Amino acid sequence: MIRFEKVTMENFEEVIGLKLKEDQVEFLESNLYSLAEAKVNEALEPRGIYYNEELIGFMLYYFKEDNPDYVYLKRIMLDEKFQGRGWGREAMEESIAFFKREYPTIGAVELMHYFDNEGGESLYISLGFEETGEVRETVRPGTDIVDKERVRRYFY
Repeated sequence: MIRFEKVTMENFEEVIGLKLKEDQVEFLESNLYSLAEAKVNEALEPRGIYYNEELIGFMLYYFKEDNPDYVYLKRIMLDEKFQGRGWGREAMEESIAFFKREYPTIGAVELMHYFDNEGGESLYISLGFEETGEVRETVRPGTDIVDKERVRRYFY
């Protein structure tokens, strides 16, 4: 069973030790970067993703200041050694349920993905995330390259 736990000093080292597959690194900032970002931006909520008692991934989310009716899923990842088992899909499904359970008044979850992140795009579409038509410019992790990301929303 998938569950989400706050990142604390007890699981901090393990969370920053999670690794993406080599071909995914350009799509997502490191967990260490995400935790540093959460330290200076109190709106960000970092969570470890657990399958039973084992840490398998990480997510970072927040409420948009101008629209508290939906959650913005800023980052979600599964460690490379736990991919290919269906846990990524299950983690996404559980995150959607978690947000509604924890914040019953929300109406949607928003996320973004790079145009060339075909695996992520396929997963998000299959889960019911709709393309908004909005495209945002962001800097690729670990580079100075400005690229475009699609915005998608899942509506409850």
